[in-house]
Amino acid sequence: MGFEALRFYNFRNLLDAEVSVKAPDVFLVGENGQGKTNVLEAVHLLALGSSFRERRDAALLRDGGSAAGLWGLYTDAAAGDASFSIRMEPGRHKEIRVDDKLLPDRSLLFSRLLCICFVPQDMEFVAGPPEERRRFFDQTLLLSDPSLLDTLRGYRQVLRARNLSLRGTRNDLLDVYDAQLAGLGIAIQERRARLVVEFDSVFGPLYREITEEEEGVQIHYRPSWGGLRTIEEVTAHLGAQRERDRRTGTTTSGPHRDSCVYVREGKDYVPYASTGQLRLCALSLRVAQARFLTQRTARRPLLLLDDVLLELDPRRKSAFLSRLPPYEQAFFTFLPDENWQEYRGGTALVLRVEKGALRA
Repeated sequence: MGFEALRFYNFRNLLDAEVSVKAPDVFLVGENGQGKTNVLEAVHLLALGSSFRERRDAALLRDGGSAAGLWGLYTDAAAGDASFSIRMEPGRHKEIRVDDKLLPDRSLLFSRLLCICFVPQDMEFVAGPPEERRRFFDQTLLLSDPSLLDTLRGYRQVLRARNLSLRGTRNDLLDVYDAQLAGLGIAIQERRARLVVEFDSVFGPLYREITEEEEGVQIHYRPSWGGLRTIEEVTAHLGAQRERDRRTGTTTSGPHRDSCVYVREGKDYVPYASTGQLRLCALSLRVAQARFLTQRTARRPLLLLDDVLLELDPRRKSAFLSRLPPYEQAFFTFLPDENWQEYRGGTALVLRVEKGALRA
């Protein structure tokens, strides 16, 4: 089914209004800078409790001195109707509610809706720095098993404490921090290692189908603590590098330094791939994520696709669209002069977006 209606208040440039989006495919058509991506961002916030392009909630408020709100009515054939709402107020944590019940943690949304977002910035997951590559796989882990969030949060908390201790004069707690970091870190690396192997079995064939290239690309996980399997081995390693960590003032190894590498014919693929190849690799990555999570969760996803068809030739557009998994609802953005009519089925809803207003 999907969202039937959306309501915006003081959010980005979108006019304060309620809009019907009751359709399996919603086409948002308008020039750049009119608010199309803001609509996708609003849906992403309602589904997952976070923006896909901003880490600071304050940036989402049209009037930075006033509260902002989002509301959506979602229909599920099995679970029935549910309302999702978010309130953001300057200087306060955002409030997330489902059926007017306050959620203490946004991770509780992960088991409600499966939302996958395709944006041009996804190339960072392939060609960006190691932290962006890690972020993609951690996101995939959390959407398939939200219970891992406590482990990731715990690791970051201990990591911050260890780094503060390294920079200070009191080092009496470093042994404790090392043992805690080792236990949490090993659990994270084990989960990442299993995920990458399982995910690559979905990604590899999809990449070849979408790109029509004979040579595939594989994903290799390279943990910072490679070869270390036990808490005792990791704590010994952390102890051995403690002086170096003191000099740098930071923990120089651990899951926060892991890397995922895209490999072709035994070599790192990114340095010699063209921009077009990297874009197709990123698209294949997102399609694989949608298919992988659909299999893992037995739920059909909500898809958000921002300008992803713009630079694909007709053959690859068709290959990309045909590989998407069955979905509950999809939101597409298009420029007015794109040939978006060819993708419009009989049930698609077209909304024109101009200066923050959405009109059918």
